[in-house]
Amino acid sequence: MALPAVVFLLAFASLSAASAPDCKDLVKPFMCVLTFYMQIFGKWVYVMGAGDPKPYHKAMESVKSSWIDLSPTSDSQIVTLRWGDHCFNRCILGEVNATVSGLATTFRKNLSDHKGHILQTCPDCLLWTDTFRNMDVTGRYILQFTRTGKIDGKDVELFKKQLECLNFPTNFHSYSGKTGQ
Repeated sequence: MALPAVVFLLAFASLSAASAPDCKDLVKPFMCVLTFYMQIFGKWVYVMGAGDPKPYHKAMESVKSSWIDLSPTSDSQIVTLRWGDHCFNRCILGEVNATVSGLATTFRKNLSDHKGHILQTCPDCLLWTDTFRNMDVTGRYILQFTRTGKIDGKDVELFKKQLECLNFPTNFHSYSGKTGQ
């Protein structure tokens, strides 16, 4: 299964740094409204993520680079997700339409059904949590993207706290920026 198919619609928003937020504040879903959609369209570059259970987390080590491109369709509840991954020593490109309904986004890729949520996170970032099912196999991912493929250290610290709140492995995968696509 291509990693970018697991990836979808990641959102950006600022979290207040006035005091240390608790998990309730760190994993707030981003409400999908028209102005929000306008902010997420375009190309995003993968910077870090984690998978669960262990085989999915381990598979992320093969990612050399990844990007997604989100675009609107004529239906306001459907967005097109295009992706490109360099993983498992090959390039994988794909496209799928996804349905956005309230706080959840769903799509089907090959035999896998995906349901994800956009979470509030650092400015100019998209953060996506994805739960998928492929027959009897289930798993989940959390993926962070930015417009530039670079991320500030304070935003990495925020991501670490979000991983912990959502019980993802804390030894997350990060993209080194050395292999472009």
